[in-house]
Amino acid sequence: MVSSTDSRDLLTVEQVAALLQMSQSSIRSYIRQGKLSAFRIAGKRKVLIARPALLALLEPARTDQHEAA
Repeated sequence: MVSSTDSRDLLTVEQVAALLQMSQSSIRSYIRQGKLSAFRIAGKRKVLIARPALLALLEPARTDQHEAA
């Protein structure tokens, strides 16, 4: 069975923090505040973020940059 979310579309908190040049604690705070959707696979400690959720978080900034240009 193939999942609709490919494993390449799943990022760890560490990967997202590196991509956004933010601290891991900031990313975890976004998750707690509901600004960034994340999930944990049963029995695993790693928190995963789907790439579309990350893009949704960035969308307002991308729109603002586009309007400013």
